[in-house]
Amino acid sequence: MGIGYAAIAIKGGLNPFETVGMSILVYAGAGQIIAASMIVNGATIINIVLTSFVVNFRYFIMNTVVFNKVTESNTKLNILSAHFVVDECFALFSLMDESSIWTYLGVSIIPYLSWVLGAIIGVSVLNMLPVIVTNSFNISLYALFIAILIPNLKRSKTITLTVIITGILNYLLQFVIGNWSLIVATLIGAIIGTYIVDDKEFDLEVEKEIINQGTVKEENHE
Repeated sequence: MGIGYAAIAIKGGLNPFETVGMSILVYAGAGQIIAASMIVNGATIINIVLTSFVVNFRYFIMNTVVFNKVTESNTKLNILSAHFVVDECFALFSLMDESSIWTYLGVSIIPYLSWVLGAIIGVSVLNMLPVIVTNSFNISLYALFIAILIPNLKRSKTITLTVIITGILNYLLQFVIGNWSLIVATLIGAIIGTYIVDDKEFDLEVEKEIINQGTVKEENHE
């Protein structure tokens, strides 16, 4: 994904230093890919910033949960760990019995280094790759969101409905308000989701998956 982001960023007009620097300082994964894609499409700075804010707002919640769980932490470590939070590390740490801040940092630093390394590789080899390969990186954003969405859609019909409504709103609004459609559709979808998504249903499905995974591990161990 880091290579795919680099390809989109370079196509959008960022130089190699800016592309890698964004991965080091921002480290937003999907947020970076969205920002790079919006640059390609000529979006305004304000539009890019607001969209990134909405897309990455979940990190506020993730960090709050992590800070409430970790032990032996302080403000400096919290600030450092906040920079490394991503969906995968948060999910993994949430399921762990371990609550040390150092464990969380250890889990988080590997994806961070991988993402930055991917950006470095991307800007280094991009000119050497065939055009058909570099163009294929443009679908990396869609692949990323599909990978994130599908597991959650399987767990809840109401989440599926919310996603469909948000997608339709984004499609319709782009003819009216252009690049602002993603921001407005996301906010409306989030508001709708707070009323129709059943948290108990989602939590129940997650618990079932955890139990099933534990059963499979026990059977394999035996």
